[in-house]
Amino acid sequence: MKDSVAPFTAKKTYLIIGLAFIAQMLISILASFLIFRPFSDAEKLKQLVSVITPAGAFLLMYVPRVIGVIAFWLIVRAIPFKRQPGSKMGFGTILQLFFIMYAFSSVANIIGIGMNMLSPAGTQTPTDQISGIISTGNIGGFIIVLMLAPVFEELVFRKMLLDRTAEFGETNAILFSAICFGLFHENLTQSLYTFGIGLILGYVYIKTRNVFVTMIMHFVFNFMGTSAMYVLPMMEKGGRSPALIAVVGLLLSAMVVSNVLGIIFLIKWIRNKKFVLNNNTEHCIQKKDVFKTIYLSASVVVFFALCLFSIVSSLFNIKVF
Repeated sequence: MKDSVAPFTAKKTYLIIGLAFIAQMLISILASFLIFRPFSDAEKLKQLVSVITPAGAFLLMYVPRVIGVIAFWLIVRAIPFKRQPGSKMGFGTILQLFFIMYAFSSVANIIGIGMNMLSPAGTQTPTDQISGIISTGNIGGFIIVLMLAPVFEELVFRKMLLDRTAEFGETNAILFSAICFGLFHENLTQSLYTFGIGLILGYVYIKTRNVFVTMIMHFVFNFMGTSAMYVLPMMEKGGRSPALIAVVGLLLSAMVVSNVLGIIFLIKWIRNKKFVLNNNTEHCIQKKDVFKTIYLSASVVVFFALCLFSIVSSLFNIKVF
């Protein structure tokens, strides 16, 4: 990676990024298919989990993702970019943005769940089944989800992607990154709320140029979301200890408070016009050319089509493999 101004045009840059996403997606799907094909039967899958432990199963689920991320990096690393210094962002500002992100994702999550309820029951893939088997109070799987997802997703969607597209307009880069981040999750509920997460994390990264800040925000967000997935099954199994009830009450209270504060801060930031981005860079795409340059790029169209097909497949119970 060079520190000189990127000689690639916006059109070429987004074309290569689209190709990288297609490669990442297809290679991940192929790797997942090859790994889990022998365990397509639910009973065989349970036997696998019992042998390698739930934590081991979670790690196995991430193998295709890791392979896909490597493929993505090998392609996008060919795009040179100019390293930009970040500005300091105070803890209070980061906290406000976190609450805004949380509230946005909560509203989007409710909408997504409502839309899913109107659709036929989705087909469960082997990885979906693994998630169901081991998301029943397993601390090993809980920790792995918390640690791995923020690392890989922030490296791809913030570090690798925004570093190479911000030169063509920061707003364009953040919006594109958020859309890709949402579609990447390949199901309606997650796609909606991760789009909101992507907008805020993209903004924070563009301002700070520090991927560790967005990793921490992502980690805390996942912690609040997956804690319930870990604790509630324990209560369903008969755990009603005062300590466990107190933890559940604390989690629910934190979620309510986070949503309220998020709405308050969002109104404040909009009224005070605090969301400021640089869209006057030397190579910024003109407004009239944004859609054509980015979203009509052949590779981006194909990537979006693949993601949308996956989302529709899960909604209408279309089994591909």
